[in-house]
This record gives sequence, structure tokens and C-alpha cells, in this order.
Amino acid sequence: MTGIAPVVRCVAVASALAILLAAPFAWGHTFPPQHTVVAQVERCELALLVGYTAGSGEPTERIVARVASQPKSHAADALRETLTAYALAPIAVALDGVRLRPSSVRAKIGFDASGTRPTVVVLVTYSLARGGQLAITSSDPRTTRISWRDRASGRVVADAAPAQGHWYAGVASFLLPLASTPGGSACASSGPSQRSGSLAASAAR
Repeated sequence: MTGIAPVVRCVAVASALAILLAAPFAWGHTFPPQHTVVAQVERCELALLVGYTAGSGEPTERIVARVASQPKSHAADALRETLTAYALAPIAVALDGVRLRPSSVRAKIGFDASGTRPTVVVLVTYSLARGGQLAITSSDPRTTRISWRDRASGRVVADAAPAQGHWYAGVASFLLPLASTPGGSACASSGPSQRSGSLAASAAR
């Protein structure tokens, strides 16, 4: 039965995409794009779970037009890649002013409740081998909200950080002060930690 679920999901995505490609765009209301970012701090890495829903009207039309230019057999992959690019475009992560590069990127696509706006959930991980000022920034704060949590790693200096488990909307720069890794260079030698617990499970479902 394990091989059936991915096939069903692919068929559902393909069917919804076909409806989007065929349907005229007549919006009764307009909705802006939405970025939801959950930052989870591990002992040796940061995991970002970025949710993105395309805006109604022109933003969705641009995404669908890009996907429509691809062969139909590649439509689902093209949609995933396009939505992932849109989801991550305004988001940047830096440590002491030096931008970090992702260690891994995984994405799952779908559609909102109306079936008209494509969505994606992206799990991005970054190595955190040392302490410093961690900054998560958004070039589109109007559509972005951010929350964070520390999974008992002890890396975040809680007294100097925003309260965890709370949503912060309209945030252009979100700062988390990090303590040094226990054991010095242990993170550099041990590689990525086990893949970000419940966030990885959420992205995989």
C-alpha cells in the first residue's frame, strides 16, 4: 500500500493543476500571497518550515503560466520548483551578517481550500556550527509571519530573544542570539543532526 499514496497525491495535484490551467481567472476577491515561517533551532542546525500560498489574480496567473510552458508530464515537478522559488525568494538567513546556504531543501505542494491558489510547504535546513547573531529576514514583511522554537538544544539565548511559540507578523528582520555549540566543534565533525524532528515529519506528510 505504501506505493499507492504517492500516486494518489500526484494524480490529485495533476487534476487540480489541469483545472487551474483550463479555468478563466475571475476573482470575486483578491488575496495577497502569504509566507508563514517556523524556525526550529537544533543543536547543530536550523530548520525552517516555510509555508507559501500564492496571491489570487496576477501572482497565481504568473505561476500557472510558467508551469503551462512545461511538458504536461513535468507539470507537477515544475509547479513544485516554481512554488519553492516563490516561497524562498523573500527569505534570507544570516549568522553575524554572513548569509547561510541551505544544507537541504524539501518541498510538498498542494492547493488551498478553494482549489484555486497553489500552496507549498518547504523544509530548509542550515548548519549552525557556531554561536552568533542569527537573523531571519523577509524582503516582503507585509505578507510574512514568523515563529520560533528551541527543541531543548539550548542554543538560543532565551533572555535576549523574542518569546518562542508566538507569531510575529510584518517582520522584516527576526533576530535570535545563539550560544556556542556545547563541545566546541562537535557540529562540524558530526554532520547534520537527525532531520529536525516534527518539522521533517510535517513536510513529508
